[in-house]
Amino acid sequence: MRHRARKTLTALAAAIGLAGIGVSALAQPTATGGPEVMPYAVEDFPHSLQVMSWNMCGPQRSSYHCEGTGTPEDKANVVNTQVAVNRVEAVLLQEVCEDDLTLLMTKLGPGWSKAFDNYQWLNNDGTRKNSRCGEDTGRADRIGTAIVVKGQMTDARTYPTTQPTAGQQTPFHCATASNWDVRLCTVHATRVGANLSNPTQDFRGQQFAEIKTIVDTFPKTVFGGDFNSRSPDDPKNPAPGVWPVGLYSTGPSTPGYQECDQNGTSRTGRPTHTTAATGTTPAIEAKIDYIFSNQARNWCTVTPTSKSDHSIVIESVTISG
Repeated sequence: MRHRARKTLTALAAAIGLAGIGVSALAQPTATGGPEVMPYAVEDFPHSLQVMSWNMCGPQRSSYHCEGTGTPEDKANVVNTQVAVNRVEAVLLQEVCEDDLTLLMTKLGPGWSKAFDNYQWLNNDGTRKNSRCGEDTGRADRIGTAIVVKGQMTDARTYPTTQPTAGQQTPFHCATASNWDVRLCTVHATRVGANLSNPTQDFRGQQFAEIKTIVDTFPKTVFGGDFNSRSPDDPKNPAPGVWPVGLYSTGPSTPGYQECDQNGTSRTGRPTHTTAATGTTPAIEAKIDYIFSNQARNWCTVTPTSKSDHSIVIESVTISG
C-alpha cells in the first residue's frame, strides 16, 4: 500500500526516524492512556530471536509515492537502530532497493547474511522485466524483498505463489537462520487492483492458502511482511475470507499461527499503515503488516516511523528445542 500521513516526532525520534522506541509486551494502555513500556534484560529471554518486519518504501519512483520518506542512509539507520535498541537479529524487508540493501549490510557488518529476490513486471504479451528502483531518477538497481539474519543462513529459496496474469509480480521466499534453526519467510502480497488484465481479481486468498501450505512444512518458522489485507476480524475488512482457516490463530490452543500483535482471541491489532489525507477523504489507518510464528511469543512492538508509510513490527519469540 502507498502514501503516508505525517506525525509529530520527538527530537530523538526525528534523529533516527522513529515515532518511539522501546519494547512493550503487547503495549497495554496505562492510566494516562500511553503504552506501558516493558524494559527487559538479555538474560530474561536467553533462547530468544527478535524478528523485525518492515516495508521500507524504498523505491525512488513516482508510482510508489515514497517521496519524503528519507534517504537510503536514513532507512538503513532505522534498521541499525532497532538492532541496537531492541536486539533485532532477523529482518524481513519489503520494497527494498538492492543497492540500499548493500548499504544496510555494510552498516551491519560481516557477521550478517542476506537473501534477496526481486519484483518483476509481467506484460500483457507475456514478456517480463525486472522492476527497477528508480525509473524516474535513473537508478537501475532492482527492487524486491529481503531476509537479513545475524550469522549464517541456509537453503534460501523462492516458493511459487499465484500471481497476477499481468502486472507486478512479488516473490515469497524463505531462508533458515542457522543460529536458531528456524525458517524465516518474507511476504508481500498482491494488492487488489494489481492485475492489469482484470483489476477486480483478488489473488490474496490463493496466495495466503499457498503460504500456509508452505510454512506448515516447517517445524519452526517465523513469517511476516506486508499482507495488503486487514485482519479477518476487522469490521472494515471487505474481504475477510481471503484468510484461510488455520493460518491466523483464533486464540491460545487453537489451530494456526499466533500473530505478533494478537491479544488473546482478538485479531485486530494496532494499525501499521496510514494513507495520506486528501481534500475529500481523511487519513485511513489499518493493520496490514503481520508477523506470524509457531514459536512462543515473548513480546511485540509496533513503531511508526517517518521513514516509510509502514510501521516497524518486531516480535520476540523463544525458539524451542
